[in-house]
This record gives sequence, structure tokens and C-alpha cells, in this order.
Amino acid sequence: MSDNPYQPIACGLHESYQYAVMSRTRLNLTWRDDAGQIHQARVLPIDVVTRNKAEYLIVRDPSGEALTVRLDRILGVINLTTGKNLE
Repeated sequence: MSDNPYQPIACGLHESYQYAVMSRTRLNLTWRDDAGQIHQARVLPIDVVTRNKAEYLIVRDPSGEALTVRLDRILGVINLTTGKNLE
């Protein structure tokens, strides 16, 4: 799955991720990893970065571990403050 080219996400959603980082909004995040396995965790977004022609959300999970999630592999995200889907 790691050979799949990055598919850009909507600008509005990208801005929502950046706002979540700036406001330190905790998220319930569901994503697919490079191997195709689905993960779900409550996370604190730390940064949005670009690497190797793809964009990533850097998050910290409840154990404190930093995770890097490719934006086009995020399957769902809920703002834990409002209970609403991030848009």
C-alpha cells in the first residue's frame, strides 16, 4: 500500500487539521496504515507536515507516542470537544 501515490485532500479539511493543531483539539482518529490495517485512537494533533510529496498529520496517542498519519489515509475524524466530524 505504501506505493500508492498521495491523493490531495480538500483544502477545507486541510485547514481543519491545521486549526485542530493550533487549538490543541483532541480528535478521535480512524486511519489505514501502509500495510492496510485500520487503526483508531483518541489523539492530540501536533503538526501538519509535507514529506516526499505527501501530507501528514503528526499526533500524540494516549500513551504519549508520536504517530505520523498520511492525510489521504484518514478514514474518519471526530472533534472530541464538539462530538462532530471534522470538516
